[in-house]
Amino acid sequence: MFARVIGSVLNRRRFGEGFGSTGDMSAVARQASPLGGRLIAAVLTGWIGFIAFSEPDFPLFALVATFFAALVVVLSVLSRRPGFGLAMAIFAFVAVYVTSAFKFDVAAMNLHVYDVIFYLFSFAQLNFFIQTYPATAAVFGAIIAVTVLAMAVSFKLETPRRFGSLGGSVAAVAALAVLVGTGMSLGNRKPTFFDDGRHVFSAFIGSLSDLPALMRENGFFEISAHATLSPTIAAPITCKPGKDAPDIVLFLNESAMPEGVYPQLHYPAELAPFFQSDDGKTHRLRVETFGGGTWLSDFSVLTGMPTNTFGNLRNFATQLMTGRLRHSLPQYLKACGYDTTMIYPSLAEFAGAGRFYRAIGFDRIIDRQVHHARDDRQRDAFYYDQVVKVLDAGRAKQGALDPRRPQFIVASSMSTHSPWNFRFAPEMLKKGETTHWTGDAEFDEYLWRMVLAKRDRDTFRATLAQRFPGQPFLFVNYGDHQPALTRLPLAHATEIADKGVAWQLDPTSRAFDTYYAIEGLNFTLKTPPPDVPILEISHLATLTVAAAGLPLDPVFERRMWLIDKCDGLYANCKDRGAVLAFQRYMLDSGWIVQP
Repeated sequence: MFARVIGSVLNRRRFGEGFGSTGDMSAVARQASPLGGRLIAAVLTGWIGFIAFSEPDFPLFALVATFFAALVVVLSVLSRRPGFGLAMAIFAFVAVYVTSAFKFDVAAMNLHVYDVIFYLFSFAQLNFFIQTYPATAAVFGAIIAVTVLAMAVSFKLETPRRFGSLGGSVAAVAALAVLVGTGMSLGNRKPTFFDDGRHVFSAFIGSLSDLPALMRENGFFEISAHATLSPTIAAPITCKPGKDAPDIVLFLNESAMPEGVYPQLHYPAELAPFFQSDDGKTHRLRVETFGGGTWLSDFSVLTGMPTNTFGNLRNFATQLMTGRLRHSLPQYLKACGYDTTMIYPSLAEFAGAGRFYRAIGFDRIIDRQVHHARDDRQRDAFYYDQVVKVLDAGRAKQGALDPRRPQFIVASSMSTHSPWNFRFAPEMLKKGETTHWTGDAEFDEYLWRMVLAKRDRDTFRATLAQRFPGQPFLFVNYGDHQPALTRLPLAHATEIADKGVAWQLDPTSRAFDTYYAIEGLNFTLKTPPPDVPILEISHLATLTVAAAGLPLDPVFERRMWLIDKCDGLYANCKDRGAVLAFQRYMLDSGWIVQP
């Protein structure tokens, strides 16, 4: 019925004629379009069915179908060719679906309007895409060429329609109003970007409502009305560390959550030291994502900025802030004489991550094109070996006249990544060892991978002690988010992770609790972890600099003040004025340049 009504509207001799009049839709369509009325109706029926498949929630389906119908009307009036307008609308939707499917396969996230802006207006990123995925780029290019040719033929063959000036204008304006209204409604519903093959259209159309945020002059950051912290000038960072500055290894432990976050869950005793700092305590860390979204935690640790500041665009924080940060952890350590290296498990250049890392101070990025991992899911030992190679290279460059340059190395684990429905690295099980700790196969597999991660870490540190005797090291480890295990006593845990809707949770929910640990090898922490109930992730960079005993510049001095003022919190600090004053200081001083 829906397809028949739309087909009838599209094939009126004049849009100004009564929409309630009857007539032979097929006969009119054959006059108006080479497709023919029955074909138009069949195509519409099939296409609306496909939209219904992609949007299983009826309210979202209704909004997307209405948006599509309005788009057809607008294109039909503008081109004066209903068949062409229908074909163009379908091809546009197909392009969104195909591109989104490709993005999900690579980045586990559906298409957002910012992706289109990011690639269309960045020749470097477009060139990287072509070089990295030549076959896919060739297919996309062929599809685009065929589409353009088909559209040109359709436009030429179809007889233009003479819509009444008033009726056509009214229809176009009404359809535009519907486009805006449905787009805003989808944006307000915050559709998911993390459901494979579903909600593709509602997510992309809803993301159009983020365009004003991308273009607004005052940027993303809320600041205090008056400067209460004296701004400084964002001159080049200066730092004079002592002779015994430690090498710093910052390691992201994938899906690592300590025992005790949920009292109902119990771990093997072997895991207890894995989460502890040098003070023998397990320190809680509050992140801003659950069950996925590693890049959010990675961004906050390196920049000292909470990603929730960016609202719906938090998943694009790295792209939005590339070239706009003048003070980050790697930038500061580089000024302190450190060589800075990022070891990345996949392709760092995809979606501009590599460009962001270089912009915030990394000298070298070792990604899959360099370390040649078979796939992303390697044992932690693989990435620790990459760390050792970087340290070896640093020592090789050191000569009699060349003073030691300390190393700052960031790496990530992947072995504990979901899914947990298969045995990972079974060859590493000790003879007679059992992993039936809880009776829950999925949870036991997760715990086994955590045990393996601890053993790999212990081997790595033993290797450093033997290979670099007496050399000081500072280790900072943290969990990027909790695992989306069905065993978690959290309602709809897997659904929250799969659909990427952690934003619906209270930001202080324990679903965001992980851990951080700071330890030394041949080195005593100069500043111990603060005695606070929980530390929010944006403060971890500050603790790293303080623990290393490096001199605090005005920015890190103010960050330490904020940690004390807010009892370890940032985004959820009760003294909101202190946070806004700090953010104003960063902007007024030029350390952050607003998008």
